[in-house]
Amino acid sequence: MTSTTRAVLHVLQEAASRRDATYGLEICRETNLGSGTVYPILTKFERLGLVHTYWEDESDVRGPRRRMYELTAEGSREAQRAAQRVAAPARRLGWAR
Repeated sequence: MTSTTRAVLHVLQEAASRRDATYGLEICRETNLGSGTVYPILTKFERLGLVHTYWEDESDVRGPRRRMYELTAEGSREAQRAAQRVAAPARRLGWAR
């Protein structure tokens, strides 16, 4: 898994920990990645069943509606596995506990 994919997954995981959904431009801001990088990752996550997407309710919107993204149960499990894979080499090298 690439670092950009992990970054997007991390933002989705943070939103899930707040029991919230997030939208694409917010993910771009949080990761400092461009939309041309973030949206293909989100599309792939959706195809794999890792995220659920929906359009923001029109009554909650002042501007254009946003497409909201939230992790599915499988997406949460994958995010945890990805975090463990990243932490494992650091533990082996003594950089983390």
